[in-house]
Amino acid sequence: MRGSFGVSSIIPEKVRNMEKPFSKSFVMRTTFRHMRRSVDISIRKSFERFQDFDNDSKTGQEIMETLSVLHTVRKMMDDFQEENSSLFVDTNKLD
Repeated sequence: MRGSFGVSSIIPEKVRNMEKPFSKSFVMRTTFRHMRRSVDISIRKSFERFQDFDNDSKTGQEIMETLSVLHTVRKMMDDFQEENSSLFVDTNKLD
Protein backbone atom coordinates (compact mmCIF):
# COMPACT_ATOMS: atom_id res chain seq x y z
CA MET A 1 0.00 0.00 0.00
CA ARG A 2 2.36 2.65 -1.24
CA GLY A 3 -0.21 5.43 -1.40
CA SER A 4 -1.35 5.08 2.20
CA PHE A 5 -0.22 7.42 4.93
CA GLY A 6 1.06 4.80 7.33
CA VAL A 7 3.89 5.33 9.79
CA SER A 8 6.49 4.16 7.28
CA SER A 9 5.55 6.93 4.84
CA ILE A 10 5.99 9.61 7.53
CA ILE A 11 9.29 8.44 9.02
CA PRO A 12 12.33 9.24 6.86
CA GLU A 13 14.19 6.25 5.41
CA LYS A 14 17.37 7.07 7.37
CA VAL A 15 15.47 6.83 10.67
CA ARG A 16 13.75 3.58 9.60
CA ASN A 17 17.16 2.09 8.75
CA MET A 18 18.42 2.95 12.25
CA GLU A 19 15.66 0.71 13.61
CA LYS A 20 17.21 -2.18 11.65
CA PRO A 21 20.87 -2.12 12.65
CA PHE A 22 23.46 -3.93 10.55
CA SER A 23 26.32 -5.86 12.08
CA LYS A 24 29.04 -7.47 9.99
CA SER A 25 30.02 -9.69 12.91
CA PHE A 26 26.43 -10.90 13.30
CA VAL A 27 26.23 -11.75 9.60
CA MET A 28 29.59 -13.57 9.72
CA ARG A 29 28.70 -15.55 12.87
CA THR A 30 25.30 -16.48 11.48
CA THR A 31 26.73 -17.46 8.09
CA PHE A 32 29.44 -19.61 9.62
CA ARG A 33 26.98 -21.22 12.03
CA HIS A 34 24.78 -22.23 9.08
CA MET A 35 27.76 -23.39 7.02
CA ARG A 36 29.11 -25.46 9.92
CA ARG A 37 25.67 -26.95 10.51
CA SER A 38 25.39 -27.92 6.84
CA VAL A 39 28.83 -29.52 6.83
CA ASP A 40 28.04 -31.41 10.04
CA ILE A 41 24.77 -32.69 8.57
CA SER A 42 26.59 -33.85 5.44
CA ILE A 43 29.24 -35.61 7.54
CA ARG A 44 26.59 -37.36 9.62
CA LYS A 45 24.49 -38.42 6.63
CA SER A 46 27.54 -39.60 4.65
CA PHE A 47 28.74 -41.64 7.61
CA GLU A 48 25.28 -43.20 7.96
CA ARG A 49 25.38 -44.19 4.27
CA PHE A 50 28.91 -45.59 4.67
CA GLN A 51 27.52 -48.24 6.99
CA ASP A 52 25.40 -49.54 4.08
CA PHE A 53 28.44 -50.33 1.92
CA ASP A 54 31.54 -52.49 2.09
CA ASN A 55 34.76 -50.64 2.91
CA ASP A 56 36.39 -51.91 -0.26
CA SER A 57 33.52 -51.14 -2.62
CA LYS A 58 33.74 -48.24 -5.05
CA THR A 59 30.87 -46.46 -3.28
CA GLY A 60 32.45 -47.10 0.13
CA GLN A 61 35.69 -45.52 -1.08
CA GLU A 62 33.81 -42.57 -2.53
CA ILE A 63 32.02 -42.02 0.78
CA MET A 64 35.37 -42.10 2.61
CA GLU A 65 36.77 -39.51 0.18
CA THR A 66 33.66 -37.38 0.69
CA LEU A 67 34.04 -37.58 4.47
CA SER A 68 37.69 -36.59 4.15
CA VAL A 69 36.80 -33.54 2.05
CA LEU A 70 34.00 -32.54 4.43
CA HIS A 71 36.35 -32.73 7.41
CA THR A 72 38.85 -30.62 5.48
CA VAL A 73 36.16 -28.03 4.77
CA ARG A 74 35.25 -27.98 8.46
CA LYS A 75 38.91 -27.50 9.40
CA MET A 76 39.29 -24.69 6.84
CA MET A 77 36.27 -22.94 8.31
CA ASP A 78 37.63 -23.29 11.84
CA ASP A 79 41.05 -22.01 10.76
CA PHE A 80 39.54 -19.08 8.86
CA GLN A 81 37.44 -18.09 11.85
CA GLU A 82 40.43 -18.33 14.18
CA GLU A 83 42.74 -16.37 11.86
CA ASN A 84 40.10 -13.69 11.24
CA SER A 85 38.52 -13.50 14.67
CA SER A 86 38.03 -9.73 14.36
CA LEU A 87 35.37 -10.39 11.71
CA PHE A 88 33.30 -12.31 14.25
CA VAL A 89 33.48 -9.88 17.18
CA ASP A 90 30.94 -7.09 17.44
CA THR A 91 33.06 -3.97 18.01
CA ASN A 92 30.05 -1.62 17.92
CA LYS A 93 28.29 -3.26 20.82
CA LEU A 94 28.18 -1.27 24.03
CA ASP A 95 29.49 -3.01 27.15
